[in-house]
Amino acid sequence: MVIRLVARVDLESLAPHVIYPRDEKEEERIALLTGIVQLVSAALERSGTSSTRGQLMFMKSDRGVIGYCAMKDEVFICEGDAERETGDALKSVVKKPEASDEELSESIHEMVKKRGKEIGDLWR
Repeated sequence: MVIRLVARVDLESLAPHVIYPRDEKEEERIALLTGIVQLVSAALERSGTSSTRGQLMFMKSDRGVIGYCAMKDEVFICEGDAERETGDALKSVVKKPEASDEELSESIHEMVKKRGKEIGDLWR
């Protein structure tokens, strides 16, 4: 299970801010995120931001699944291997959208660690 990226994007300016992973170079993540932001922006325009506000939405990507959830004036975007993990990561962020990036990153890290343990336990 891999969560490649979780980001917060301002809906007005489309300026992305990487939340997870915190330890990698942000420039590389921003470059990857640019294409994803364009896809999500187009999807939100088609469906209407107000009608999907607070709902987890998903689309396939070359590398797995992109999940997104529009909130008040921002959208949270997550890219991962599978819809379940991507959805879990988004849920952990959407539960407390006002939290600091460090708190959100730690919440995602704990979720990934827990899911990894569950998968590891299946092999025992």
